[in-house]
Amino acid sequence: MTADRSSVSRRGLFGAAGKATVVAGIAGGITAPFRSLGGVAWAAETPKTLKKWVLAKNVGDDNKLTMEHFKLVEQPMPVPAQGEALVQVMMVNIHSGTRNRMKAKGGTKVGETDDSNYAIARVLQSRDKTYREGDIIACQAGWNTHQTTTSERTRGGAGEFALVEELNGTKSRTSYVFRPVMLKQFKPDVLLDVFGTSGLTAYYGVRECGPIMPRDWIAVSGTTGSVGSMAAQICKAKGAHVVGFGGGLERAKWVTDNFGIPALDYRAKDLDAQLKAAFPKGIDVYIDGVGGPLAESVAKQMNQDGRYFSYGEAADIYADLQPNAKATASSATRDSAREFGMTDSVYKIVQDRNIKLEAWNQAVWAQDRIEAENNLSQLMNTKKLKAVNTVVRGIENAPKGIMSQYDGSNPYGKLQLQFAD
Repeated sequence: MTADRSSVSRRGLFGAAGKATVVAGIAGGITAPFRSLGGVAWAAETPKTLKKWVLAKNVGDDNKLTMEHFKLVEQPMPVPAQGEALVQVMMVNIHSGTRNRMKAKGGTKVGETDDSNYAIARVLQSRDKTYREGDIIACQAGWNTHQTTTSERTRGGAGEFALVEELNGTKSRTSYVFRPVMLKQFKPDVLLDVFGTSGLTAYYGVRECGPIMPRDWIAVSGTTGSVGSMAAQICKAKGAHVVGFGGGLERAKWVTDNFGIPALDYRAKDLDAQLKAAFPKGIDVYIDGVGGPLAESVAKQMNQDGRYFSYGEAADIYADLQPNAKATASSATRDSAREFGMTDSVYKIVQDRNIKLEAWNQAVWAQDRIEAENNLSQLMNTKKLKAVNTVVRGIENAPKGIMSQYDGSNPYGKLQLQFAD
């Protein structure tokens, strides 16, 4: 207990009564160690500078990503303005679209960091109405150790996301304070993966393409990735027959060894024959994160009135590993489908066979986050769902981690960068 009091004393924020309250919080090991006094008190251990990786030059059309595209800078620690909070970034997810954002027409500009990553962070100082010092929050973050953030960041028209704003206490669909019970049960990598954008994408996708029945035969691409692996496990937990895919026999075997799900090598020359053998009565549901030629092969085996759930951007990772598929623009709807890696031939099959198509970003269903967390927690606690991620530790290793997503090594599950414990 002496060590706890000493830690609080260094912060210099409270008298004896305040210390007792804070010590009780620290003993719990989960909830905030102290709360804001109007956002004017700094934690004594807060460093004076932060480290940040920025884009040094744009990625070219050849898609080659090297250390030349990254530059590490050190900057003074920002002082949060009214309505902002200073946070220590603990861990960020790296999404499949990162490389595209680094191109000339992408969202990450030269000299700036990619601040679109889903992250878990600790609030160090707050002048924000929702975030309090010591809170552990979900937010968007860059490749940096610290930054300011706000619960007031808006998207869409006024009132468009009123239910989500009420749920989160923020004006963002993906920024909120983690429930203490979640922090007690799960580590940060699981919180960002299973209960982050990947797990929610898998959960909502399976739900909306459902109900999944034990009689369903389901193909799930990207099964060595984050969304695909969870979608496959969720469908298996519902009693359906699930077949996954891996890029090569080794990765296909990994799927079977880890999830007990049979898997095919999508690079196999006789893939069409293997699909027919694996699905003698056809495919009822296809969960697709890859698009391209694999989607064409699977679509040919899909049954009338089937269901097709595409979560899309993973196609960017696998694009270099598959032959180019021909696709031509034909309509606004078709163009939207292409964003999810869907070719004209696949889209035609979907239309001709009256296949239910679901393709979206998980944030569409953000008002259902508590439902998703509760159900995913049950699957985790009953050992029916396993989190799979690849964690790269240390701010200095961030570029290496990002490049690993595209250099052929293809990390298993969600790629995450950890900047702090």
